Amino acid sequence: MMSHTEDLIPIAESATLTYQQKLFSLANCAERLIDPRSLLGYTDEDMQYLENGMICDLNEGYLIYRPRYIVPDYQVFIKNGCAFLELPPPRTLDDALDGLLILYKNVPSITSFPVYIGNLDELIDPFLSGISDDEAYIKIKRFLNHIDKTIPDSFCHADIGPRETRAGTLILKAIIELENTTPNMTIHYDEAVTPHDFALKAVEACLRVSKPSFSNVVQYQKDVGDHALVSCYNALPMAGGAYSLPRLRLGTMAAHAQNLNSFLTELLPQVTASILRMSDKRITYLVEKSHFFESSFLIKEGFLRRENFTSMIGVVGLADAVNTFLQQENCNETFGQSKRGDEIGHAIMQKLDSLVSAHHGVYVERTGGQYLLHAQVGASLSDEDKRNTPAHRIKVGQEPILPLHLTQAAAFHRYFPSGTGDLFAFDQTSLDHLDAVLDIIKGAFHQGMRYITTYLQNTDLIRVTGYLVKKSEIEKASNGNAVLHDTTWFGKGTQENADVFNRQTRDAQ
Repeated sequence: MMSHTEDLIPIAESATLTYQQKLFSLANCAERLIDPRSLLGYTDEDMQYLENGMICDLNEGYLIYRPRYIVPDYQVFIKNGCAFLELPPPRTLDDALDGLLILYKNVPSITSFPVYIGNLDELIDPFLSGISDDEAYIKIKRFLNHIDKTIPDSFCHADIGPRETRAGTLILKAIIELENTTPNMTIHYDEAVTPHDFALKAVEACLRVSKPSFSNVVQYQKDVGDHALVSCYNALPMAGGAYSLPRLRLGTMAAHAQNLNSFLTELLPQVTASILRMSDKRITYLVEKSHFFESSFLIKEGFLRRENFTSMIGVVGLADAVNTFLQQENCNETFGQSKRGDEIGHAIMQKLDSLVSAHHGVYVERTGGQYLLHAQVGASLSDEDKRNTPAHRIKVGQEPILPLHLTQAAAFHRYFPSGTGDLFAFDQTSLDHLDAVLDIIKGAFHQGMRYITTYLQNTDLIRVTGYLVKKSEIEKASNGNAVLHDTTWFGKGTQENADVFNRQTRDAQ
């Protein structure tokens, strides 16, 4: 929805936002002051769907001057340095770490922070020759802590794996000791490549500090090609990224539908046509008018290529939509524990998939002219987000037993080539059964799951949806105190809307 000048005053006068958070909020507000009907050519129907909450543009604004998600190939820096930043190719570990930190400050995104900081173990490991583990560990730990304090946004994402490296092992050790929110992290897991012992170290870290999550790299490589996991769990082309990510609120849409048939044949096609139309217009403006791709040093020096960008259509609230239609059919069941519910869920996703696949998107050659469906998870304090469970996930409190949950969830992962994931809270005894947890992850991948996260229910650092927050920080924010990480506010909203701190606790035995 459009901003008005009076929206600026509460931001400037806030007692709980930091200076930097006020700065970014004021900038985002300014991006919404321009009428998208005149700037982008939105129709009155498009505006209606934005205003009634069926479509949410995830704070992207209308005056679009950078892609939402940027995925630089940081190996370019390792090989060539960066002329724009006057950085020569690194020769030592200090050169590499310092240069990367400088580079990160100059990589934009929708959050104004980098959403991807590289496959860190591959970037760092070549510089460890001749350095002891103790010395390397101190430097890597300082590097990671610096990121947490200067990129206070846990949509910032790092990858490791699939191969074992000294750097990867030291990174896992450091994230456990630091217990920092940022960076978020994924291990590209390939059962045929990732050594068992290294995978167990990643499992332990994931249980203790909610990262790294496990990505089914073989499946994503098949669907997206050379890629990185960025932001929440977005699988996006390397040296590219995603222009945009608006989302459909299926729960809100279902509440406006007379029945399932009218939803599938009328409302869903109408609203999907609108979000695709808006995406075309947003991308066209970004590519043809903003001059980002002509002016950025990231393009000129080969960190990015415009041709490697795609765009996404996000989905939230599938469980809420299904539950609405189950109630209409007088079926006393809920999504996740209902055969009929799964039938409805797949009918919705199959229809949506066909609508998006039939549309030829603009400037997305890298993905065959197609926009990609994404299982979106972000939530705010808005009334509409309260009726939309993240992505295709089962509502908290309605989960079946773990084997059934994994099977049910995995069946929906196939619709989301640009990213989806499920989360499972385990009890403290799981630390004594790391092999069992790894077996659960491998079993989930064998069933078609793309991405899975585990964590201990009693930890402070918890994965809310696709990002991390500290419960203690949310408590501080709830008491009216300023907090460093802006994602704490998103976590607060998601907890209040979806009760994510109380997911069913699982036993790995």
